[in-house]
Amino acid sequence: MSIGSYQISKLEIVISLISMIVGVGVLTLPRALANTVGTPDGWISLLIGAAINMFLVYLIVRLQRNYPGMSLIKFISNNVFGKYLSKALALLFIFYFIFLLGYEARVLTIIIRIYLLDRTPSEVTAALIFLATTYAVTKGIQGIVHLNLLFFPIIVVVLVGLASFTIPQAEFDVLLPIAADGIRPILMGVTDTLLAFLGIEILFFFLPYVTSKDLKANFFNMSIAFLTFLYMTIVVLCYAVLSFEATAINAFPLVELAKEVEIIEGLIERVEPLLITIWIMSIFNTMAMIHFLAAKIIKEEFFTKTRFSTIAIWIVFFGVFVTFGPNSIQETFTFGDYTAYFGFSLTILSLFFGYIFVWLKKKNSQQTKSEAI
Repeated sequence: MSIGSYQISKLEIVISLISMIVGVGVLTLPRALANTVGTPDGWISLLIGAAINMFLVYLIVRLQRNYPGMSLIKFISNNVFGKYLSKALALLFIFYFIFLLGYEARVLTIIIRIYLLDRTPSEVTAALIFLATTYAVTKGIQGIVHLNLLFFPIIVVVLVGLASFTIPQAEFDVLLPIAADGIRPILMGVTDTLLAFLGIEILFFFLPYVTSKDLKANFFNMSIAFLTFLYMTIVVLCYAVLSFEATAINAFPLVELAKEVEIIEGLIERVEPLLITIWIMSIFNTMAMIHFLAAKIIKEEFFTKTRFSTIAIWIVFFGVFVTFGPNSIQETFTFGDYTAYFGFSLTILSLFFGYIFVWLKKKNSQQTKSEAI
């Protein structure tokens, strides 16, 4: 039986996972790959990174089958050796989610300041988005999932439309020759692709709401497959339309790609405001899930008697400090990289401890049966 009174379907999990991952990465990945790989072979790095993330999703789903209806932190805390470890793991996730929340908000303020509202103070933009996420968080997981379902089709339609209108301008010869500098640069780019898929850690907290019969990794990996296709399309089009060199120096290549769109022979030329508006919807979904999970962990593990809305407000207080910690775009990207490394390491660490405690549970169960005999 899943925790709470609300159950999430497989499709809702897939859409929520896509909504979580498609945040800042969709805007910055082409530049990151261009700089790290140094050749237009970043799309190959994407394929390798996607395969690794699919394997991680498989491990998370398989782990969840051992304690259906229960989060990893709660499962570990039920073991006599895991009470303090579960608290430490909970703290790490709280810090990670607050750092990630602040990073997403910071990039949002930068984008809006550059491309939309150049005279609006960043503090005002951050306050509005935090106010919106706090309201969304108070609606619980059901409200968060329904927001994902509402915005997902709109985001997909706009991105597909953007790709369709830029394909005629693409010069795909820039992608050739493939692997001209060997396999080493491609492997170096895998790190960026692993971090671009960061967000799969929400499965540790969303899968308890899924029924046991729906815990199938192949279905959840559809989200990774979809994102791989989306990321590859964006990366290839940025290289083929903007040129590889231009992609490497643009902070947000996808926005620059949108500037190249012309609909009906120049009748509609300013498409980037529409793209940014849609992206704000995407980043709102991501931030709402992050905000919700941070508040959920704090309430369940540390302040069980405190109102959920109060915890959500306190998270905003700390999130604002994180948001305005970096003083420049470069510092923001560096902070984002460190946060992503933290999140990826935390995912691996959680899997490690999860399987260790599953093994201990099975060992204790076998020992109990032997003593009974």
